[in-house]
Amino acid sequence: MDAQARLDAWNEKGFFVMRGLIAPEAAKAVEDEVVARIRACPPEDHPGEILYQAGPDYAIFPETEPSPGAINPEDRIAKVFNCHAEGMTRRIAESDAVVDIVAELLGPDLDCFQSQFIFKNPGVIGQPWHQDSYYFRFDRQPQLGVWLALSRATLENGCLWVLPGSHKGPIHEHVPDRRPAANRAYTEIVSQDDSAREPALMEPGDVLFFHSYLMHKSTDNVADERRAAMVYHYARAGTRALNAGVEAQLSSVNRWIPVRRSQAEAA
Repeated sequence: MDAQARLDAWNEKGFFVMRGLIAPEAAKAVEDEVVARIRACPPEDHPGEILYQAGPDYAIFPETEPSPGAINPEDRIAKVFNCHAEGMTRRIAESDAVVDIVAELLGPDLDCFQSQFIFKNPGVIGQPWHQDSYYFRFDRQPQLGVWLALSRATLENGCLWVLPGSHKGPIHEHVPDRRPAANRAYTEIVSQDDSAREPALMEPGDVLFFHSYLMHKSTDNVADERRAAMVYHYARAGTRALNAGVEAQLSSVNRWIPVRRSQAEAA
């Protein structure tokens, strides 16, 4: 897919997929890196905490109801925030392969402000329809999500679903996800027609680029394999939270790192 095709898809659909953009061995290295961090600071060391700081730069979010077959610490985790602060995850966040494409859509001066390693272990539930900009209350819109598949994403293991063109609308009302197993931060959109939804079926190393207004969700993992992904969120340099107090509260899940500056900005 060339640059014009990417721009057309971004404008019309709100997303596109770049197949094989990241080497599968690099994707595997990311997963191994994050699993090692979890095992060094497992959830049993933080009983009752719904989000715990596991290092100076990242935080871990356990599942409300873990995988029924959980054995290892990572089997009980939903997300790890801000792995992009160091290691292989940072190298990918700053890589030309990714940032060149982000720059085509948002401009030359860019920050990566958040990342989430997402575990979808066997038997856990998905996340309902939502828009990322509902959570990203910033003065400059939109932001851009980069969803790197670290494993296969299939209909059975809870792949992402997207609603083409939904980025052209407003930020919709989100209501609390009332399912007993829902993670505590989950909200959902229940007011919109989703009949045009499409599954994002992916292989390790494939990358989905998507608009922060795009409605998307994931389904339950009914397979016997983990679905793993690393999601990076990018914004234009100089973006600020509309409420400084809220940004301070989000310090454990937002970590602003410059990934590119134009020559004019650098001067």
